[in-house]
Amino acid sequence: MTTNKTGGIYIHIPFCPRKCNYCSFLSFPAGEMQPWVERYVDCLIREIRIRGHGERADTIYFGGGTPSILSAEQISRILDSVQKVFEVAPDSEITLEANPATLDPGKLAAFRALGINRLSMGVQSTDDEILRYLGRVHTAAQARKDVKDARRAGFTNINMDLIFAVPGTTVDGVMKDLERLVALEPEHISFYSLQLEEGTPFFREFEEGRLREVPDFVDRDMYHRGCAFLREHGFEHYEISNFARPGRRSRHNSKYWSMAPYWGLGLGASSYLPEPRRLGTEEKTFSGRTRNFRIVNESDMEKYCGDLEKGEYRPAEVHENSERDDVSEGVFTGLRRACGITFQEIRELSRSEDCRDEDEDPRGWFFRYYKEEMPELMAFRDSGFVDLDGRGMRLTEKGIDISNRIMALFV
Repeated sequence: MTTNKTGGIYIHIPFCPRKCNYCSFLSFPAGEMQPWVERYVDCLIREIRIRGHGERADTIYFGGGTPSILSAEQISRILDSVQKVFEVAPDSEITLEANPATLDPGKLAAFRALGINRLSMGVQSTDDEILRYLGRVHTAAQARKDVKDARRAGFTNINMDLIFAVPGTTVDGVMKDLERLVALEPEHISFYSLQLEEGTPFFREFEEGRLREVPDFVDRDMYHRGCAFLREHGFEHYEISNFARPGRRSRHNSKYWSMAPYWGLGLGASSYLPEPRRLGTEEKTFSGRTRNFRIVNESDMEKYCGDLEKGEYRPAEVHENSERDDVSEGVFTGLRRACGITFQEIRELSRSEDCRDEDEDPRGWFFRYYKEEMPELMAFRDSGFVDLDGRGMRLTEKGIDISNRIMALFV
């Protein structure tokens, strides 16, 4: 699961045209923060220069917020700084999240010329009424136009995000959304159920009794019918919420589900890395038997920029994972994959001496390691929620509906 994994780089751009009604991400309306945008780009580049020491990476992901709100010149400066201090593979996947209404043909052509080879578009719905309700700034027609313009600019790898279970929507409406999305011929679709997050306008409406969630049985019907539709149209269902044409899985996001190392750069970004500087010195590959760290960047803009302008990188949190942390996180994230996780992958995350007996059967080791959880896991298996065999385990289709309960066993 982790041995000899090359790292990925996540770059957070915390600006967007307008905060959506459901969004709890660390982001700010660009109009209110315009004086900060250039300062933030400069400070982000300072962080990159401080943290990069020749480590290998084969994915770069610009997330947000809305990274496409930046100019091509700003994205170019950020990419250039990454490529100077990291060893970026020539065939790297470089993704830019983009929202319709922040793009035009010239900007798309410029992004493609910089080497960005994957576009992730926040379409979210193909119904203008739903888009307005969500607080999106684009229309369905703008999304269709931007996809066509992206193709003309040379993008051959496009993801589209779609949200379902929006209050007031129906199963038939979701299926029409998917039909329209598939007609645009994306290489990848991310299909997410709307979540009510604290601090958002939708959550406040819910607390005040002005928003009624879609019933759970309707949510699940939307999901399963949507999954079947996408599979019927040639998409591989490779992760709970993600579907890809053959060979078009998200290489960057796959790192999160396989415990590969990644650098999180920018405001509030999170990293998962071996012991400091290890990847940049004598050993450039990643081993799950090293000391691994979760690092969280400062989320206060003034403090983030102020520290970096003084030449200092000060993360808000550095947590050294215990062996149990690594194993538990590996199982939790691995179960999100359609293929599940093998017992050998799980054992590789362990650092205990008694787990290094290469002659011990990985399945036997797993059952011993989680002996207290076995009765409940077996009950999930007997009820058809989990498939267990001699190699590993995975969630069944109906197991996905209670995935949080199953994954909680291992946390």
